[in-house]
Amino acid sequence: MSPINDLASAAATVAPPAIVQSPTAPRARTFYLVDEAERSTPKPVAAEGRTMISVNGRWVGLRGRTASHAQLLRIAYPDREGQLPGSASVSYRRRGAEGLAGLLTPGDVVPLADGLLVNVNATYAS
Repeated sequence: MSPINDLASAAATVAPPAIVQSPTAPRARTFYLVDEAERSTPKPVAAEGRTMISVNGRWVGLRGRTASHAQLLRIAYPDREGQLPGSASVSYRRRGAEGLAGLLTPGDVVPLADGLLVNVNATYAS
């Protein structure tokens, strides 16, 4: 037998090395700001005749085809109803290929679409 044949037969009898998984560190615990968990809720199933949108991370079911700047401000800050903000910005975007995004000013409306994401920032003078 030649040395090459000896090597081939020795390689055939050796078992393949066992796959050893490297130890993984446990995942770091996610820390949230106060009330962050409530603002980051998963999208619920829409009720009949309602469109689900997220306003500041909270899902709301709305009827109709459009939402106005004032309506979105009332949804975002229900405890400030009747008070006029010193300044307010309302931005929106829709996930997906449609690319619906923009800013609303007082008097503007946005067409409602399921999954619309709205961010409302307002400053109320004290």
